Amino acid sequence: MISYYKERIREIELLISQLQRKDNIFNTLRLISFVAFLISIAISLGNLSTTGFIISGIFLFGFIRVVLMHLNNQAKLNTALTRKKILENEINCLDLKGNVYYSGSSFHNPDHDYSFDMDLFGKNSIFQYVNRSATGVGNKALAEWLSKEYPPDEIFKRQQAVKELAKNKEWCEDLRTELFKNRIEDFNKKHLPEIKKTISTPKSLKGWITLSYGLMLLTIFSIAVFSLNAILLLIPLFLNILLNFRFGKFTKTIRAQLEGRENTLRDYNKVLAAYEQKEFQSDYLQNLRKELTQDNISATQAIARLQNLSQKLDYSLGMLTGAILNIFLLWDIVLCRKVSIWFENFAEKTSKWFQVVGQLEALISLANLQNNHPEWNYPEFQKDGFHLEGKNLGHPLIPESERVCNDFRIEKGTWINIVTGSNMAGKSTFLRTIGVNVLLAKTGAVVCAEKFVLSHFRIMTYLTITDSIAENTSTFYREILRLKNILDTVRKDNNILLLLDEMLRGTNSADKSRGSIAIVRELIQHKVPAIVATHNLELAEMQKDFPQDITNYFFDIIIENDSTMRFDYKLKPGICKTFNASLLLKKIGIDVDEKK
Repeated sequence: MISYYKERIREIELLISQLQRKDNIFNTLRLISFVAFLISIAISLGNLSTTGFIISGIFLFGFIRVVLMHLNNQAKLNTALTRKKILENEINCLDLKGNVYYSGSSFHNPDHDYSFDMDLFGKNSIFQYVNRSATGVGNKALAEWLSKEYPPDEIFKRQQAVKELAKNKEWCEDLRTELFKNRIEDFNKKHLPEIKKTISTPKSLKGWITLSYGLMLLTIFSIAVFSLNAILLLIPLFLNILLNFRFGKFTKTIRAQLEGRENTLRDYNKVLAAYEQKEFQSDYLQNLRKELTQDNISATQAIARLQNLSQKLDYSLGMLTGAILNIFLLWDIVLCRKVSIWFENFAEKTSKWFQVVGQLEALISLANLQNNHPEWNYPEFQKDGFHLEGKNLGHPLIPESERVCNDFRIEKGTWINIVTGSNMAGKSTFLRTIGVNVLLAKTGAVVCAEKFVLSHFRIMTYLTITDSIAENTSTFYREILRLKNILDTVRKDNNILLLLDEMLRGTNSADKSRGSIAIVRELIQHKVPAIVATHNLELAEMQKDFPQDITNYFFDIIIENDSTMRFDYKLKPGICKTFNASLLLKKIGIDVDEKK
């Protein structure tokens, strides 16, 4: 895929070079046409020549035409530069050098069933690796898919949608480019329904507008027909000045809420329009698109109205222009009233429309993962009983050149899988490999495996336990609370995969061993599927008493010449016999009496 992105970048760079040359030409043409207009108008004013004024008009028209063409070229250039940036970002992501998209750090939750232990959110997380959402609603949608439970039917439909989008790579790239251009996360901090609450349209406003326009027309008519003194025009103009002062707070509030949102509305609308016009086969994408039309008005039509009103409001930003428009036409008052009516009719619906954009971004993120990793595969789900089987299963965040994959399955009836091994041998990484791939599968994405078959079940983990100064709790007490939560849950529902890493670390060895054995016994009693990583060989020895319930695995260490350690990170059946703590201590200069 890196070669594909490099080729695409070369194509974009060629386009950028062409657009930049055009940009320089347009700059020159703008200057020439404007100077020509100034010279011709100066000559025309001096000679009062009709021909001169016509020529000046031609130069002015030419200048305006060049400006419009220049703006169009700049828009294309901006799009091309953005596209290049997101393509370069794909190469960085594949090389695990970071991602310009949001890391999901705000979704951190140490008390979640698994997200903290699985490094789901934050820098160098699964979320950051997968995420291609430029909007807040997109980030939220992907975060929820990774951290919440969904019905099997929804996961299947989402998977079909991801497969379809993966086949429309360029279309997805176009949408990502539009949304990335303005990075509209800030816009999503205050959605339009929330803005609506700040807007209160004065009840008398419509009547005053009608009176003003009626009085203005009546005055102009009277002056024209009855040859009255034009000074009478000051009456409606004075009324308009008073009305602008009277409703100034109202128009100021509307302006403040729309300020800087025009580009955002435009980009959202481009995405929604592209989605409305695209034909899809998957149920998920079709149903999602249906939410964009209500009461025979599409989302793009409604947002275009607001965008148009916002543009017209900008006409009065100039001091002189604004004074003329507002004194003669009540420009801001009339338009702000229309904006207020728009909010009454559509503000509540926009949340759903923007959520459609968010879900589309999340789906595109998953489709992009498939395209970036064509060697990965979609999981297969089984409906009956508990099942977990992976062939050549690897961790997505380990570079392919360094990744060691393993086969693993939980046999029906053999619920407890004890994994022993020395330090740094790969036990914790293996637990995360299982967990992360299960979560990707349940999101609707491809998994880092040759084959992955699983049933629908929850995950709970016990990997990273820390103390909390804010809550005044020690590490050991938080361990106890975490274990209590796990045991309380599995006593009610055993359709849960537990991933446990070195239980009861905060106490002495004897206490830790007794407690861990008691916990494993209870898990066996409730027939809870679990993978338990440990240094404690007494847990592995429990297989003698529970041969039908416990399976042992280990990660080996190879020690060469009594000092060099080598890890193969391959999961093997049995119990680990070689440990490396003493050797590691010797390497840092501490003598260890190995006879004791």
